[in-house]
Amino acid sequence: MLYLASHFVWFLAAAFALGLVMGWIGQDGSRLRLGGAAAGWFAALWAAGAGLTWLQFLNGKAAIWVETALLFSAVYVAGCVAGSLLFGSRTAAETGTPPPVATLPPVPGEAEIPGQRPAGLVAAKQAGPDDLKLIKGIGRQNEDRLQALGIWHFDQIAAWTPANVEWVGSYLAFPGRIEREDWVGQAKTLADGGDTDFAKRARAGLVESSRDGDEPAKA
Repeated sequence: MLYLASHFVWFLAAAFALGLVMGWIGQDGSRLRLGGAAAGWFAALWAAGAGLTWLQFLNGKAAIWVETALLFSAVYVAGCVAGSLLFGSRTAAETGTPPPVATLPPVPGEAEIPGQRPAGLVAAKQAGPDDLKLIKGIGRQNEDRLQALGIWHFDQIAAWTPANVEWVGSYLAFPGRIEREDWVGQAKTLADGGDTDFAKRARAGLVESSRDGDEPAKA
Protein backbone atom coordinates (compact mmCIF):
# COMPACT_ATOMS: atom_id res chain seq x y z
CA MET A 1 0.00 0.00 0.00
CA LEU A 2 2.97 2.33 0.45
CA TYR A 3 3.58 2.14 -3.26
CA LEU A 4 -0.04 3.09 -3.97
CA ALA A 5 0.05 5.88 -1.41
CA SER A 6 3.14 7.43 -2.99
CA HIS A 7 1.46 7.48 -6.41
CA PHE A 8 -1.96 8.73 -5.27
CA VAL A 9 -0.92 11.18 -2.56
CA TRP A 10 -3.01 14.07 -3.93
CA PHE A 11 -6.06 11.87 -4.43
CA LEU A 12 -5.66 10.57 -0.90
CA ALA A 13 -5.41 14.13 0.40
CA ALA A 14 -8.66 14.92 -1.42
CA ALA A 15 -10.34 11.84 0.10
CA PHE A 16 -9.22 12.89 3.57
CA ALA A 17 -10.47 16.44 3.00
CA LEU A 18 -13.83 15.12 1.82
CA GLY A 19 -14.08 12.91 4.90
CA LEU A 20 -13.14 15.88 7.08
CA VAL A 21 -15.97 17.95 5.64
CA MET A 22 -18.51 15.12 5.91
CA GLY A 23 -17.50 14.41 9.50
CA TRP A 24 -17.77 18.12 10.32
CA ILE A 25 -21.24 18.65 8.89
CA GLY A 26 -22.55 15.27 10.01
CA GLN A 27 -21.65 15.70 13.69
CA ASP A 28 -24.38 17.05 15.99
CA GLY A 29 -21.90 18.22 18.61
CA SER A 30 -23.00 15.79 21.27
CA ARG A 31 -20.81 12.74 20.80
CA LEU A 32 -18.96 10.83 18.13
CA ARG A 33 -20.79 7.73 17.05
CA LEU A 34 -18.41 4.94 16.00
CA GLY A 35 -20.66 1.99 16.71
CA GLY A 36 -23.67 0.60 14.99
CA ALA A 37 -24.35 -2.01 12.35
CA ALA A 38 -23.02 0.09 9.45
CA ALA A 39 -19.65 0.60 11.13
CA GLY A 40 -19.47 -3.10 11.94
CA TRP A 41 -20.16 -4.13 8.34
CA PHE A 42 -17.59 -1.66 7.02
CA ALA A 43 -14.93 -2.97 9.41
CA ALA A 44 -15.70 -6.58 8.47
CA LEU A 45 -15.54 -5.87 4.72
CA TRP A 46 -12.34 -3.88 5.09
CA ALA A 47 -10.70 -6.67 7.11
CA ALA A 48 -11.82 -9.27 4.58
CA GLY A 49 -10.38 -7.27 1.70
CA ALA A 50 -7.14 -6.71 3.55
CA GLY A 51 -6.88 -10.41 4.33
CA LEU A 52 -7.42 -11.40 0.69
CA THR A 53 -4.64 -9.16 -0.55
CA TRP A 54 -2.11 -9.48 2.27
CA LEU A 55 -2.42 -13.28 2.28
CA GLN A 56 -2.08 -13.18 -1.53
CA PHE A 57 -5.38 -14.84 -2.31
CA LEU A 58 -5.71 -12.05 -4.85
CA ASN A 59 -2.92 -11.08 -7.22
CA GLY A 60 -2.33 -8.85 -10.20
CA LYS A 61 -4.84 -6.17 -11.15
CA ALA A 62 -7.52 -7.52 -8.82
CA ALA A 63 -5.20 -7.10 -5.84
CA ILE A 64 -4.28 -3.56 -6.91
CA TRP A 65 -7.94 -2.52 -7.23
CA VAL A 66 -8.82 -3.98 -3.84
CA GLU A 67 -5.81 -2.39 -2.15
CA THR A 68 -6.63 0.96 -3.75
CA ALA A 69 -10.22 0.77 -2.47
CA LEU A 70 -9.00 -0.18 1.01
CA LEU A 71 -6.54 2.70 1.09
CA PHE A 72 -8.99 5.34 -0.08
CA SER A 73 -11.79 4.13 2.23
CA ALA A 74 -9.45 4.11 5.24
CA VAL A 75 -8.27 7.65 4.52
CA TYR A 76 -11.84 8.86 3.99
CA VAL A 77 -13.01 7.34 7.29
CA ALA A 78 -10.02 8.87 9.07
CA GLY A 79 -11.10 12.25 7.70
CA CYS A 80 -14.65 11.69 8.94
CA VAL A 81 -13.42 10.86 12.43
CA ALA A 82 -11.11 13.88 12.49
CA GLY A 83 -13.91 16.17 11.32
CA SER A 84 -16.29 14.87 13.96
CA LEU A 85 -13.73 15.30 16.72
CA LEU A 86 -12.83 18.81 15.60
CA PHE A 87 -16.48 19.86 15.41
CA GLY A 88 -17.30 18.33 18.79
CA SER A 89 -14.32 20.07 20.42
CA ARG A 90 -15.28 23.41 18.91
CA THR A 91 -18.89 23.09 19.99
CA ALA A 92 -17.97 22.14 23.55
CA ALA A 93 -15.48 25.00 23.78
CA GLU A 94 -17.84 27.64 22.40
CA THR A 95 -21.19 26.69 23.83
CA GLY A 96 -20.51 24.08 26.47
CA THR A 97 -22.14 20.70 26.38
CA PRO A 98 -25.49 21.09 28.07
CA PRO A 99 -26.21 18.74 30.94
CA PRO A 100 -28.97 16.23 30.29
CA VAL A 101 -32.59 17.05 30.84
CA ALA A 102 -33.65 15.09 33.87
CA THR A 103 -36.71 14.12 35.80
CA LEU A 104 -35.83 15.88 39.03
CA PRO A 105 -37.23 14.81 42.40
CA PRO A 106 -40.86 15.88 42.92
CA VAL A 107 -41.57 18.86 45.13
CA PRO A 108 -44.01 18.54 48.04
CA GLY A 109 -47.59 18.47 46.75
CA GLU A 110 -46.50 18.42 43.12
CA ALA A 111 -49.41 16.24 42.06
CA GLU A 112 -51.88 18.86 43.25
CA ILE A 113 -50.24 21.78 41.43
CA PRO A 114 -52.21 22.71 38.28
CA GLY A 115 -50.47 22.87 34.94
CA GLN A 116 -47.31 21.03 33.90
CA ARG A 117 -43.91 21.23 35.53
CA PRO A 118 -41.27 22.41 33.02
CA ALA A 119 -38.34 20.15 32.22
CA GLY A 120 -35.24 20.97 34.23
CA LEU A 121 -31.49 20.47 33.90
CA VAL A 122 -29.52 18.62 36.55
CA ALA A 123 -27.00 21.47 36.52
CA ALA A 124 -26.21 24.67 34.67
CA LYS A 125 -24.31 24.57 31.39
CA GLN A 126 -20.54 24.80 31.46
CA ALA A 127 -20.62 28.57 30.95
CA GLY A 128 -22.55 28.87 34.22
CA PRO A 129 -26.12 29.83 35.06
CA ASP A 130 -27.76 32.96 33.70
CA ASP A 131 -28.59 35.74 36.13
CA LEU A 132 -32.33 35.14 36.31
CA LYS A 133 -32.68 38.24 38.48
CA LEU A 134 -32.36 40.27 35.28
CA ILE A 135 -35.97 39.26 34.66
CA LYS A 136 -38.31 41.69 36.40
CA GLY A 137 -40.17 39.76 39.09
CA ILE A 138 -37.42 37.27 39.93
CA GLY A 139 -35.61 38.07 43.15
CA ARG A 140 -32.95 36.14 45.01
CA GLN A 141 -35.31 33.65 46.65
CA ASN A 142 -37.27 32.95 43.49
CA GLU A 143 -34.04 32.46 41.57
CA ASP A 144 -32.97 29.88 44.15
CA ARG A 145 -36.34 28.12 43.92
CA LEU A 146 -36.21 28.07 40.12
CA GLN A 147 -32.72 26.61 40.17
CA ALA A 148 -33.97 23.92 42.54
CA LEU A 149 -36.44 23.05 39.78
CA GLY A 150 -33.58 22.79 37.28
CA ILE A 151 -34.26 26.20 35.69
CA TRP A 152 -30.87 27.87 35.18
CA HIS A 153 -31.08 29.71 31.88
CA PHE A 154 -33.11 32.31 30.02
CA ASP A 155 -33.79 29.96 27.11
CA GLN A 156 -35.50 27.51 29.47
CA ILE A 157 -37.97 30.15 30.66
CA ALA A 158 -38.38 31.39 27.09
CA ALA A 159 -39.57 27.88 26.12
CA TRP A 160 -42.26 27.63 28.81
CA THR A 161 -45.72 26.72 27.60
CA PRO A 162 -48.89 28.19 29.16
CA ALA A 163 -49.17 24.99 31.19
CA ASN A 164 -45.61 25.46 32.46
CA VAL A 165 -46.35 29.08 33.38
CA GLU A 166 -49.44 27.98 35.30
CA TRP A 167 -47.48 25.33 37.19
CA VAL A 168 -44.56 27.58 38.12
CA GLY A 169 -46.88 30.43 39.11
CA SER A 170 -48.82 28.14 41.41
CA TYR A 171 -45.66 26.57 42.82
CA LEU A 172 -44.18 30.00 43.63
CA ALA A 173 -47.53 31.00 45.16
CA PHE A 174 -48.33 33.91 42.85
CA PRO A 175 -50.58 32.62 40.06
CA GLY A 176 -50.96 35.11 37.21
CA ARG A 177 -47.92 37.18 38.08
CA ILE A 178 -45.64 35.49 35.54
CA GLU A 179 -48.06 36.45 32.77
CA ARG A 180 -48.49 40.02 34.05
CA GLU A 181 -44.76 40.61 34.26
CA ASP A 182 -44.12 38.69 31.02
CA TRP A 183 -41.28 36.54 32.27
CA VAL A 184 -41.37 34.48 29.07
CA GLY A 185 -41.11 37.55 26.84
CA GLN A 186 -38.29 39.01 28.90
CA ALA A 187 -36.46 35.67 28.85
CA LYS A 188 -36.78 35.39 25.06
CA THR A 189 -35.21 38.82 24.62
CA LEU A 190 -32.34 38.02 26.99
CA ALA A 191 -31.80 34.54 25.53
CA ASP A 192 -31.47 36.04 22.04
CA GLY A 193 -28.73 38.38 23.26
CA GLY A 194 -31.00 41.40 23.56
CA ASP A 195 -31.69 43.56 26.57
CA THR A 196 -34.61 45.01 28.45
CA ASP A 197 -34.87 48.33 30.28
CA PHE A 198 -35.13 46.47 33.56
CA ALA A 199 -32.06 44.33 32.82
CA LYS A 200 -30.04 47.43 31.90
CA ARG A 201 -30.98 49.10 35.18
CA ALA A 202 -30.24 45.93 37.12
CA ARG A 203 -26.77 45.62 35.59
CA ALA A 204 -26.11 49.28 36.36
CA GLY A 205 -26.99 48.69 40.02
CA LEU A 206 -30.06 50.89 39.81
CA VAL A 207 -32.49 48.14 40.89
CA GLU A 208 -32.86 47.14 44.53
CA SER A 209 -34.26 43.63 44.78
CA SER A 210 -36.29 42.73 47.84
CA ARG A 211 -34.37 41.10 50.70
CA ASP A 212 -36.20 37.79 50.56
CA GLY A 213 -36.82 37.81 46.78
CA ASP A 214 -40.55 37.16 47.09
CA GLU A 215 -41.62 40.51 45.70
CA PRO A 216 -40.85 41.93 42.26
CA ALA A 217 -37.61 43.84 42.10
CA LYS A 218 -38.19 47.54 42.45
CA ALA A 219 -37.30 49.73 39.48
